[in-house]
Amino acid sequence: MFILRRNIYEAKITMTIIEKYGTYRQISMELNHKIMDSCLDPGVLMKSARLLGIVRGDTLIFDSEDETNVLMDFALNDYRVNNKKTIEIYREKIGWQDKIEKDILDALLSSYTSLFKVTSISEAENTLLLNDILNKKDNIKLIDIAFSKTAIIGLLLFIRLVPFKDFNMTSGVSFVFPGDLKENLLRRYKKLSKKVESDSDSIKRFVSFFRLNKIGGMEVRYE
Repeated sequence: MFILRRNIYEAKITMTIIEKYGTYRQISMELNHKIMDSCLDPGVLMKSARLLGIVRGDTLIFDSEDETNVLMDFALNDYRVNNKKTIEIYREKIGWQDKIEKDILDALLSSYTSLFKVTSISEAENTLLLNDILNKKDNIKLIDIAFSKTAIIGLLLFIRLVPFKDFNMTSGVSFVFPGDLKENLLRRYKKLSKKVESDSDSIKRFVSFFRLNKIGGMEVRYE
């Protein structure tokens, strides 16, 4: 009887976090649009596109509609103007409407990209356990409803990890690779990153894995 009560209690806690995750996910999408409309300089967008290799002259060239999400994520969170990300410029210039927006802005400023390996999945809790391969950190819990239903153990995910006080989520963009490509990916990443014309490690990392994804990544649909 004690075990049953404990499980019911834990389920309620999980549900509360999932509901909070859903709220933060929805508001973060709305906030991204507000940031793009108010603070994303067209020049930053084009320079970001050139780094990613998706511009010809003055025209953006996308291989898929999903690449628009990739460009926006990169332009908002990695490209810097006077050493400041667009997210940071928005936070200082416009600020936030409520605590949730402040939490999201703070989390985005603390976010980082890396290559992660899926080590465990709980579809019931909508969570995955990840090992951060590039930073050598283990047992990072991620809430992601879609990945918890579709990912498999051993899969490699290049994501932007967005950390909140009681859960982690992604920024919404991901590059997915088969697990058996790990060593090959790391070798090619080291070579590609040296060719990216930037002094920023985060820019080198994002651009490199974007290019690797176009060569050998698995298809991901953003919904």
